[in-house]
Amino acid sequence: MRTVDPAKHAARRRHILDAAAEVFAAKGFEAATVAEICRAASVGSGTLFHYFPDKAAIFRAIFQEDAERLSAELTALDTADAAAAFWAVVDLMARDVRDPAAGGLVIALLGRLPQDAELAGVLVAADEAALSRLTECVTRLQKDGLADPDLPAAHAARWVGSIIDGLYLRCGDEGFDAELELRTLRTVLTRFLFR
Repeated sequence: MRTVDPAKHAARRRHILDAAAEVFAAKGFEAATVAEICRAASVGSGTLFHYFPDKAAIFRAIFQEDAERLSAELTALDTADAAAAFWAVVDLMARDVRDPAAGGLVIALLGRLPQDAELAGVLVAADEAALSRLTECVTRLQKDGLADPDLPAAHAARWVGSIIDGLYLRCGDEGFDAELELRTLRTVLTRFLFR
């Protein structure tokens, strides 16, 4: 019996997902084909279907892996310094706006969500994990006298999340400058929240 090297298996799976993300970003979910994903990943359809049962599973896995990575990174954050922890959460939530494929993936995602409840569940769980961590940070900032105490922490966290979501909705726009927008994000959040 042939044994499977877990590291090679994971690397091949990751390679397929990276290639598929590029195809979905360029074509959208509906227009992207399994054949195009196979070509982009340089794998045959048999190999692809060994890893994923169908195109929807591939698309979902892209976001599932991102959600799992975000959750692990949120859990591992050093929260000794409330302000540093807050900005670390913001940076984690906003980091993918730098990815040139992000704009196309967001459009594909918005089109796919109504048909895929499992995908919606993945996104809701990731959002709740990030907002929970943000709420903890805002609460600590308020206790330390660094943030506006009149803002309910969970409400403020939701506003922060909504502002970051807005960046993702714009990141595919022509002329979008991720570094400029991320600096502006910090300015807006500082003025909104900090004292």
